[in-house]
Amino acid sequence: MVHTAQSLDSLKPTQLRELSATLLKKLEKQDAKLAKQTLELAQQQTLYQSLKAEHTELMGSLTDKERELLFSQIKVDQLTHELAVLKRLKFAAKSEKLTDTQRKLFDENLEIDLAAIQCKLDEIEPERVAARDLNKKSPKREALPADLPRMRVEHEPDSTVCTTPGCGCQLFRFGEDVSEKLHYEPGTFKVEEHVRGKWACRACEKVVQAPVPAQIVDKGLATAGLLAYVLVSKYADHLPLYRQETMFGRAGYAIPRSTLCRWVAKCGVQLQPIVDALKGAVFKHRVLHADETPIQVLSPGDKKTKRAYIWAYAPSKFDSTKAVIYDFCASRSGYHATEFLDSWSGTLVVDQYAGYKSVFRNGVSAAACWAHARRKFEELYVSSKSPIAQEILKQIAILYAIEAEIRDSSEEVRLSVRQEKMRARVDAIFAWMQMHRLQVTDGTAIAKALDYSLKCESELKAFLCDGQIPIDNNHVENAIRPIALGRRNFLFIGSEMAGKSSAAVMSLINSAKMNGLDPLEYMTDVLSRLPTQPNSRIEELFPHNWKRQEN
Repeated sequence: MVHTAQSLDSLKPTQLRELSATLLKKLEKQDAKLAKQTLELAQQQTLYQSLKAEHTELMGSLTDKERELLFSQIKVDQLTHELAVLKRLKFAAKSEKLTDTQRKLFDENLEIDLAAIQCKLDEIEPERVAARDLNKKSPKREALPADLPRMRVEHEPDSTVCTTPGCGCQLFRFGEDVSEKLHYEPGTFKVEEHVRGKWACRACEKVVQAPVPAQIVDKGLATAGLLAYVLVSKYADHLPLYRQETMFGRAGYAIPRSTLCRWVAKCGVQLQPIVDALKGAVFKHRVLHADETPIQVLSPGDKKTKRAYIWAYAPSKFDSTKAVIYDFCASRSGYHATEFLDSWSGTLVVDQYAGYKSVFRNGVSAAACWAHARRKFEELYVSSKSPIAQEILKQIAILYAIEAEIRDSSEEVRLSVRQEKMRARVDAIFAWMQMHRLQVTDGTAIAKALDYSLKCESELKAFLCDGQIPIDNNHVENAIRPIALGRRNFLFIGSEMAGKSSAAVMSLINSAKMNGLDPLEYMTDVLSRLPTQPNSRIEELFPHNWKRQEN
């Protein structure tokens, strides 16, 4: 019962004393409960600090080798758990009400995820893989169709002179081993016959043979060219694997979708080190572009898709490094950009999405996009023929005309011209905006367009003070457009893991396109060289550094 001031006045003294006693008891109970919770919290904090100290002491007592083994085991446990979850999902999803296209895409991405996790586990535990392969009876691969055209590729020892100390006799060829690889050129399959000659010394009976060429998919059927074709078709041409399966069947050799999934997963895992190193190269630049675009991710538990985002980061369009790094994230939270950029410092060219505010800390400043500002006034002029919007569009067009003249100039020249020809004009544009903003009613379309630019005046002026900062964010918006186009074809991504793998491969393919390379030629060469490429020379495989390998 709630007592108001008037009801308390009507109570008798005995009733007031009873009410006071009841309230005191409630307060005592609440105080006791609060004291108990405080004590439990203190105990939990003490336990946490104790466990933290024990962990620190334990890690400090471990050798580097023991610490490495511990982290490896933790990673194995995580991947094993993910593998079990995905396997349960694979069988549970059969009851989901999905369309035929959704079912094919879901199965495709789930198979890729399962294969990717298995690849990562195999990398961490090579001993287990060796034991598994030893105990497993490998199925005999069916011979490739005899009617496919053949191309002989010979692998012979560097020298046919016996290297046994004191011998030096001429080796003789007594046989050969032949392995077949499936190659694909648009519309046509052919078979590469890799021939490794067997050579022996009659004097000391030493046998010599060229080693098996290293490849991305160990003991795999596909050549680097076929693997590259599958990746480029999936991530550049947005052709799902179930469609590629049909296409390959028409070309003369049906490759099961499960096999295509394993190839994509293996390539994604193997290419990740290049993408990680490329990210480091991008972060060496002091001006970066950033943008994000939504993408649907299948959530089979509730039979729906959920919205995720792919974020894109690229050096300034004025930099010699032409590259883009995509980062797949579960949401549009600014936390993802903060985590990705980590300790990077410089100027970030972005739109006015509020999520980027968490990025702008010590060492990171913002530059805004004039194309976005212009878009607000263009929409207003198209809808209402506003004279204010028309005048601002005219002034912005002059800014872009000056920028076009100095596009290929040096950083110093761009800065000088901007200071001389653009600073006063930009100041006048904002003064004109301020004057007209005072004359329009809050909440109107023209007020919103003016407010958008006025609120980021300093960010829109940033390009005037640094010749390396572009006038807009179009550079990265162009780099993110292929993903928007892909959405129309593949509808959604099957899982978050598939999203991260896709982002890595697309980073290389679209960076290659930014450098004017043929993605298929580039990816074919990279997949050929990667198995033997030293980590110390991984930058040679960056799209902006890549050169055709001489045969």
